[in-house]
Amino acid sequence: MFRARVRLRQSFGVLAVAVVLISVPVVSAGARVYELDECLEIAAANNVSLAKSRVSLSSADAGLMSSWSGALPHISASLSYSDVTTAIDGMETGSEGYSGNVNLRQTLFDWSTLSEIRSARHSRNAAVHSLESSSRDAALATRRAYYGLLKAEKLLGVQDEAVGLAREQLRKAESLYKLGSASKSDYLKAEVEVGQAELARIAADSGVRTARLWLLYTIGIDIDTEIEVTDPAELAEDEALDFDMAKALDRRPDVRAQEEALEAARRSLSSARAARLPSLSLTASYGAGGNTLGDLGENYDEDYTRSLGLTLSLPIFNGLATKASIDNSKASLRSYELSLRDARLYAAYEIETARVSVVEQRRNIEVSDKVVEQASEELRISEERFRLRAASMLDLIYARLAYSRARADLIKARYDHEIAEAELRTVLGY
Repeated sequence: MFRARVRLRQSFGVLAVAVVLISVPVVSAGARVYELDECLEIAAANNVSLAKSRVSLSSADAGLMSSWSGALPHISASLSYSDVTTAIDGMETGSEGYSGNVNLRQTLFDWSTLSEIRSARHSRNAAVHSLESSSRDAALATRRAYYGLLKAEKLLGVQDEAVGLAREQLRKAESLYKLGSASKSDYLKAEVEVGQAELARIAADSGVRTARLWLLYTIGIDIDTEIEVTDPAELAEDEALDFDMAKALDRRPDVRAQEEALEAARRSLSSARAARLPSLSLTASYGAGGNTLGDLGENYDEDYTRSLGLTLSLPIFNGLATKASIDNSKASLRSYELSLRDARLYAAYEIETARVSVVEQRRNIEVSDKVVEQASEELRISEERFRLRAASMLDLIYARLAYSRARADLIKARYDHEIAEAELRTVLGY
């Protein structure tokens, strides 16, 4: 029994050393405090998904510019040199010369080109809305990580207090045991409570470290950065709960992006069908020639050829390429129709579940606050009854555990509520 008690004391001694080592601050005392707004700005500049959305928007801009190529004039210029040798009955004759040409081609009417321009414009609009959606998602992820770190730090504070209370009770139990006023069982229970509190404190400290690393990753800065956070101003209640579902869906950037993508698909189908229609174009050219470059420059207004023409082109058969393009565009259009329907259904689901979550978290705060009051009173009564020897050490331990759990639940409810509010505003498109 004595050896078992020695081993028990040694175990708690090792555990205490571990607590001291892991309690070394994650950041130095001079760590800079990052406000939530500053973290949001950093995330907007560094977030990878946002950067990809910006690249997609640049690609859409280029696609829109490219679509205009069929409607704008095409101008080309050429300069050529020729050296021709001709032999007849062994007699060679030669000639050389220079020529220059300027050609212009302008499409006057091509429905396919017009449809491509409209499709590209809608594709760009979709990229704009996708960028906005990515921006909101990045902001929400930052808020989650920020509040997650705050919650972890507050929970660590609860565990610090629990360890302090458990150690104080252990000192009291040890004094009473030496005086013969407490049983050995009470003393051992107090030791066990200290060990469990310290284990919970180690887990809470690890949670803070993990939450801090996740925030640094989320906003896109080096994980070795020394960072501290502070509670932002709480969001106004009941604002986000008053909304119109139809307007909320129309305001969602991801839904609007799908709508623009669907319209772009419709225009692409029109463009594919327009490949069967005639097109009208204007062509003009001017050319001059001479034996030398000097002649070319001096006689361009005397020795020249010029032409002006209109071309009406009617496609008759191109190896079923047009039909294949139409069929492919129809399939693509159907896919975008389904994607839009799914986006609107999922957006409605997100909005309603976010609203339910906000209501739930607000109720959790109310209930948790009452439970903390009750647990605090129960702890006070248990401490008084234990002092009067009317309650056991186990009763006191249960009361303290209930008080610590109640405080932790209140902290979780508060920050989960802040996250739920941020999620609701995000899914509403604010």
